[in-house]
Amino acid sequence: MKKILLFIGCMFFCSVAFAKVGCGVQGGVKFSPSPDGSAGITIRSEYTPWGISASYNFKEKSADLVLDNWWVYKKMNSNINWFALWGMSFGGRIENESYAETGARVGIGINAFCFESRCLEFYTHAAWNPSVGVNYDRDDEKISIRFVPACFPINAGIRVWL
Repeated sequence: MKKILLFIGCMFFCSVAFAKVGCGVQGGVKFSPSPDGSAGITIRSEYTPWGISASYNFKEKSADLVLDNWWVYKKMNSNINWFALWGMSFGGRIENESYAETGARVGIGINAFCFESRCLEFYTHAAWNPSVGVNYDRDDEKISIRFVPACFPINAGIRVWL
């Protein structure tokens, strides 16, 4: 099993090494139901439709990991594109009232490249991200189910393509 995981990891890193990769920062607001801000990092490769972002939520003091697949990607003009996405999210917080959750994402966005060499990208997207998970209250030692049906994150960011 270790050899298989090592092989998959080597294949991933080799494919990224030869691809153009965009790395950057993003910020956003998550409405679930009250608005709270977040900031994070993002990475995307030109050879895969998947984008990965990790962010920290300031109000909840939680961390999120998001995997988005840009399954529709259409040009509006030479520098501006729109996209539709689906993906997965994972989040959690470790404090007296801890939680771990996962959910599905569906959304739409727009991105723009600034130079002819396509080395700088600005993007924004909005998604619907319902999630389910587990709450744990350390003080009362209670475990409960966490369900958030109405979560709408809106993010904007910038990527530098290397």
